[in-house]
Amino acid sequence: MKGTLSEKSSKVLEQFFLQREQFEQMVASMNPQELAQVLSEVLALYANDKNSSTLREWVVLRIAGCQHRPDKIGYNGYRGEVPYEVKPRNVRSVERKRKRLNGDGNFTDFTYERLEKYLRDKVQVLVAGFVDGNLIYVLEVPFESLRNTLKAQLDRQFHGKRPKGVFLRSANFSFRDYANDANVQCLFLNPQWRNFADFLSRDFCTYLERFEVGEADGGTQQSHRRGCVDGFAAVAR
Repeated sequence: MKGTLSEKSSKVLEQFFLQREQFEQMVASMNPQELAQVLSEVLALYANDKNSSTLREWVVLRIAGCQHRPDKIGYNGYRGEVPYEVKPRNVRSVERKRKRLNGDGNFTDFTYERLEKYLRDKVQVLVAGFVDGNLIYVLEVPFESLRNTLKAQLDRQFHGKRPKGVFLRSANFSFRDYANDANVQCLFLNPQWRNFADFLSRDFCTYLERFEVGEADGGTQQSHRRGCVDGFAAVAR
């Protein structure tokens, strides 16, 4: 069953939290196969955690060539001086009432002020989709593409004037809001993404097809995607 740990992995975690001084000795005594199993189980559990997206955000920033900047707050990462926000949505196959991936994301506690700041800072949004912690796609979307839909939601809530201390709980978007923006780039598309089609909306599947080899764009965006993936692989090595 997904999300469960073997007895071996459970003992390793227990040692880490309860007897840290003996943890390294325990790990050092394990053979490579045991160590690989424990690492795989723990990472899979963390990657699919519905209460934390930290690891998913990390891998998306890594693929985009971004770095976390402790000296700057407010954004998930930077590439050079360009700020990036990450919207990594994970679908868990064990959940009955699950919403399909739709190139979607949301901004919590949103305001007019935040909208204007993101526009001024020329924020880029990394829209990513996971299934059970498996990365399916990463799209780089200019925040400008989301301006209209986000402002419309603010207007419906506040009619142009937001009371102090009141926020729009969740401002949502989907691929339809940026589908016609030629500046959207596909940084990663899982070679086996069609095997996960049951977890993606039909129209979004059609949208993703444009980033595959042989599409009418002459392969320009596909070539860019390949370069980013190859670059990520090189860093990983």
